[in-house]
Amino acid sequence: MTHEIKLTVNVKDSDEQIEISGTIGDNDWDILEAFVQYAVELISTKLVRNGIFASLQIRWEQGSTMKFGTKLPNWDDVIVFLHKLRPFVLQNEATFFYRVSNILKKIIEQPFLRSFIDEQRKIYSGQMMQEMVRISIDDIVLNSEKVLLDWLNAYEYHRDKNKKEFIDELNQMFPLDASKAIFLQLLSYKIDAIHNLTGFIRVLIREQPEFNLHPKEE
Repeated sequence: MTHEIKLTVNVKDSDEQIEISGTIGDNDWDILEAFVQYAVELISTKLVRNGIFASLQIRWEQGSTMKFGTKLPNWDDVIVFLHKLRPFVLQNEATFFYRVSNILKKIIEQPFLRSFIDEQRKIYSGQMMQEMVRISIDDIVLNSEKVLLDWLNAYEYHRDKNKKEFIDELNQMFPLDASKAIFLQLLSYKIDAIHNLTGFIRVLIREQPEFNLHPKEE
């Protein structure tokens, strides 16, 4: 069985209207519905409702070592949040963010909307954050999706020994709490991308009549 889609997108501050039509197979439809369900659960967590507030200050004075000042949210709230995030970040999940965005690009041919989906991938990956600030140790970019996933798999999702050794080695130069502040900022970008993609999917599967982008605050 397939599900027919037909809708009109009005581009804000423009007279342009975008017509979308096509079909979605049962399997993809179920994945999109699951993505929305998991996103609602994720966005309902205390950490997201209150805002993912994490701050990092780095001070260095000549003749002295670097000093780090960090503020992190309650870590129990972070743990609950990370549990709800799993369906989006684990590659073997049907609702893995990049897999779902590929499903949407398979359905959507209109260039404007495909560029919207690409923009959410850019936000989700942390590339947008790196365009504003790039934090590196030697040739390792700390505020990157790779290092974030290594940390998650070393400490939060799994107990991967090799990844833990890698993160622990980084922490000798950059304290773990300071790294956590960076990781939480990266995760806040992921939330915005998930939020935006969810709004679009809900319109596509007829759960709501319209959606508004959730812009990333600079």
